[in-house]
Amino acid sequence: MTITFRQIDAFRTVMQAGTVTEAARMLDVSQPAVSRLILDLEDQVGFKLFRRAGRSLVPTVEARLLVDEVRRAIAGLERIKEAAEAIRTFRQARFGIITSPTFSTMIAPGLIGRFAERCPEAAVTLEVQAFDDAVEWMVTQDFEFGIIPGNIETPLLRSLPLLDRAAMCIVPEGHPLAGRDILHPKDMEGQSFVSYRSGSRFRFMVDEVFKEAGVERRLQYEARTTDSICRLVAGGLGIAIIGTIEAPLHSLRGCALVNFAPELPFSAKLIWSDQRPLPAVAQEFLAMVTEEGV
Repeated sequence: MTITFRQIDAFRTVMQAGTVTEAARMLDVSQPAVSRLILDLEDQVGFKLFRRAGRSLVPTVEARLLVDEVRRAIAGLERIKEAAEAIRTFRQARFGIITSPTFSTMIAPGLIGRFAERCPEAAVTLEVQAFDDAVEWMVTQDFEFGIIPGNIETPLLRSLPLLDRAAMCIVPEGHPLAGRDILHPKDMEGQSFVSYRSGSRFRFMVDEVFKEAGVERRLQYEARTTDSICRLVAGGLGIAIIGTIEAPLHSLRGCALVNFAPELPFSAKLIWSDQRPLPAVAQEFLAMVTEEGV
């Protein structure tokens, strides 16, 4: 027995329409084509499906029994089509990004916002981890992507550069150092300093620069995010060295940016595991970042 979807669709439509003429109109085919499909289906199932009553077709008892099964099968096919469309458009598709605090208010929200415009049905989870090496570990275990500063330290991960810029010094407006063109470690001797929390690679790099220069700062305040550091500096609590990537304007009010030497690289990378395939929605995110950058 070989039953085609066209035969089943014609049968269901005739049952619904009551005439071959109306069924042909609904299916946008000729009346002879519908009649042929019904005859072919009767040949396959081995019993009559309709009897004529004037210009109408009256379903047989067997047809009424068969149509219930047909409707269930058609409904199943519709669900398959809907599921395929949901997969194609990433409806209910989800992936996760984990980042160190440095980029939780800088790079990550912007990338997610742009991806929402590109794939509005997709769901994204953003997680923040205090330590850079913990971000790398979580990407190998659970998260599709991570955003970290500097270079990755494991061959299990692949990476894509997001930015590579020089760090700058940020000081309160009106501070004696605010009008300088460039600041060196010796200029900050004894100054109150706002640092990133320990565990950050960038914090380690900054501390090493001052250690090598033999300069002592007053390390009074710490914060996890660049946004928080900018707010503390704007409040007059000290000076800081930060990455210069589009800090929110409200954070920079009351602050001045000054070049810093020696040059400190401030970089970010998108990382993902080389050990498991990315789902389609995550591949689309990666394509966006590859094409458009930060």
